[in-house]
Parts: sequence; structure tokens; C-alpha cells
Amino acid sequence: MELVRDAVAGMFDELAETRNMLDRRYDEIESGKVKMIDGEEAFARLHERIDERRNRIA
Repeated sequence: MELVRDAVAGMFDELAETRNMLDRRYDEIESGKVKMIDGEEAFARLHERIDERRNRIA
């Protein structure tokens, strides 16, 4: 029973951390500190970084 209690407590801790991180991100977006980008653009940037890393390794 103690194991389940610890697991649930850990999940709530992680949930609280995630909530705080999302709140900070929202505040950064609202203040203009962080600019949102289109999902397609984000996906393209991610693939560019992956390709760059692959080329460095090869």
C-alpha cells in the first residue's frame, strides 16, 4: 500500500511541476517574451536540427 501511495504522491508532484512550467510558458507568451511559431515551422526546424546532427556524426 505504501508503494501505491508513494507512486500517487510522485504523480501529483510531477503534475504540479508541469502545471508550473505551463503557467510560466503562458506568462512568457502573454508578455511577449516568447513568440509563438506555427506548428509546421516548428516541425521543419526540428527536422533541420536532426539533419544537422546526423551530418555531424557521419
